[in-house]
Amino acid sequence: MIRTVAIACCLALLPVGLAAQHGEADADSAPRPHGTTFSQGPRANWTFAPPHLDIGGGVHLVSQNPTDVHEAFFRVHIQTAPGIKYLEISSDLLWIPDAGATPTWSAILQFAPLSEESRVYLCAGIGGITGRDPSADRLAGWVQAVLAVRTPIHELTPFVQVGKPLLAGARAELLIGIAHPLAPYLLHLP
Repeated sequence: MIRTVAIACCLALLPVGLAAQHGEADADSAPRPHGTTFSQGPRANWTFAPPHLDIGGGVHLVSQNPTDVHEAFFRVHIQTAPGIKYLEISSDLLWIPDAGATPTWSAILQFAPLSEESRVYLCAGIGGITGRDPSADRLAGWVQAVLAVRTPIHELTPFVQVGKPLLAGARAELLIGIAHPLAPYLLHLP
């Protein structure tokens, strides 16, 4: 079930991304009025780029026997980049109300091969996540991949994230949602 949903979401985002790429040259020449989702910020002359903050929400899916679990989520995503091209560091606080009031936290070192100016965002990485090890309250290994399309509509960004705890018997998890940048939010005065 998870694979079918993930494939369907990726296929649904592909035409939107290709259309956005086609109009990218005109859109990138004009300054954006506010931040960019899934952004690492400018890398030039920085040890670490200024962090960018996004908020998002959607549906969290986990395939479990005998039924599939579908839950709403809310997420705060912060992302920065070291001076190394294509590398990013991201961290998420993920609230799943059906799972309780305590958010899970993850920290990921990820590879993002596409330019910051691209409307399509793609990354894959490895790191750690809390709340996934039923035997102890500790950080578990975590791998994830994200595909997103930055739309010109107020920087709303639909995204699909697939992640899996590096624990025996752990199942893959899928987030399907929409993100919006919170900071840095640029203000232009005439």
